[in-house]
Amino acid sequence: MPKDFVYRWGIFPLWLLLTTTVFFRTPIPIDETRYLSVAWEMWLRGDFLVPYLNGHTYSHKPPLLFWLFESGWAIFGINEWWPRLVGPLCALLNLLLTRRLALKLWPDRPQIALQAPWILLATLLWTLFASATMFDTLLTCCVLLGMLGLIEAIRGNSLKGWSFFGLAIGLGILTKGPVIFLHLLPTTLCVFIWAKPDYSFSKSWFGYLGLALLAGSAMALVWALPAAAAGGEAYANAILWHQTADRTVGTKIHARSFPWYLYFLPLLTFPWITWPRLWQSLRLTRIAEESALRFCLTWLIASLLLFSFLPSKQLHYLLPLLPAFALICARLLDQPQRQYGLFTELLPAILIGLIGLFLILLPQVPGLAKLNWVKQVEPYWGLSVTAIAVILAAFVIYARRLSVAALSSAVVVSIFIGFIFFFQYVGLQYNLRPAAMLLKQFNDNRIATAFAGDYQGQLHFLGRLTQPLETIEREQATEWAKTHPDGYLIFLEKTKPAHAYYIQPHREYWLFFKTAADALSSGPT
Repeated sequence: MPKDFVYRWGIFPLWLLLTTTVFFRTPIPIDETRYLSVAWEMWLRGDFLVPYLNGHTYSHKPPLLFWLFESGWAIFGINEWWPRLVGPLCALLNLLLTRRLALKLWPDRPQIALQAPWILLATLLWTLFASATMFDTLLTCCVLLGMLGLIEAIRGNSLKGWSFFGLAIGLGILTKGPVIFLHLLPTTLCVFIWAKPDYSFSKSWFGYLGLALLAGSAMALVWALPAAAAGGEAYANAILWHQTADRTVGTKIHARSFPWYLYFLPLLTFPWITWPRLWQSLRLTRIAEESALRFCLTWLIASLLLFSFLPSKQLHYLLPLLPAFALICARLLDQPQRQYGLFTELLPAILIGLIGLFLILLPQVPGLAKLNWVKQVEPYWGLSVTAIAVILAAFVIYARRLSVAALSSAVVVSIFIGFIFFFQYVGLQYNLRPAAMLLKQFNDNRIATAFAGDYQGQLHFLGRLTQPLETIEREQATEWAKTHPDGYLIFLEKTKPAHAYYIQPHREYWLFFKTAADALSSGPT
């Protein structure tokens, strides 16, 4: 089979393999279940302007992802499979846009465009989130569209390029708010670093940038202004101001120190960061003479520094930076054929084998053995990963070199197997459907029910609930039980209760239902 054919089309079966993992698990609480519940409530209300969660306006995210969910429901009817395919479809678009951007950056080096999607596909952070029902792969599409626009603009196609950029800004705001500016503006404003010698720019660059920003912002305001008017003053303040200020600079949510991302970079960029050939190729590349490579480095480094300065940090916030990493790796690996040492080519396979060994020994690892799901782990998971490493090593020994396609395939298959084993071991810890169906039964029979604590919509879509779930403070449980003697209280606690009407593990907590009488006599725990 021709090599180019494999690299052109091989990403599709690997993407499909990752996509099938959504059918081996239920939506993961609390993020996936919450976003499905928001879209469900919008659908129930017939309100496509203002997102709602449990009867209250939901200002944390704009509606584009929810609109994509609902567009599928309008065609296929209410179902769970369509919303869960939106994330993987966006991930596929990530791969195709990365290939397109590589062609624009290196039109005379087609191998870079063929290899870059493979590298992105098997970059650990991206691989783990490619099938997630979250905003990050959709936002990555917007970032890639904006970067394509910049390259078109710098090459003289101003109308097309800045139109792409403005569209990316508008869609990005509708996807995840003003964070799109943090992804696109650093590279745009640093044009003087990466443009020359291959490209030239003038002061009009910044004028066009201003117009594109205005156009993209106006596109988002077409939704935001009517939504602000419909959602009330508190919602208006949240989406027009707090979405910009509080959730970037002023937030304490997920607050972490400046170097926090740096601690995880080796893990997030695995396995490529462990391949000695990549580092050896770096010495052979003249970065100062190549605008395309400096463009990708500016995109990656400037955005990473900016996100490091922000207090709120989550690993998946970096997902839109990974195409830049993949493009850099693909360019560095696009070198004339030369002989490399066998150990150099075997090292990634050896490390994958060590990961397999770690998984075999997982139940004995101090600090992890106490986790409920780790106690269920059997050697088969680790043995499967070890077998993949052995096959990869055998391939390297036979071919005397490691290929991008072989390493990517090994990583993707390992992650696929990992998803299957992990969700088999965690059982009900990540499956709230039984609790959601019990709550639906109570609602259908008009039995009073309340959630004592912070409810994040975990049960609404899974149970197809049509009414808000009453929420109370933990301290109000006794009083509520007195006024609803035939009702049920739902708790989420770290400690397993001695008595409960229904109980199941929920991550590393316990979710349980108590009758009002039981809550009065024994308390929640």
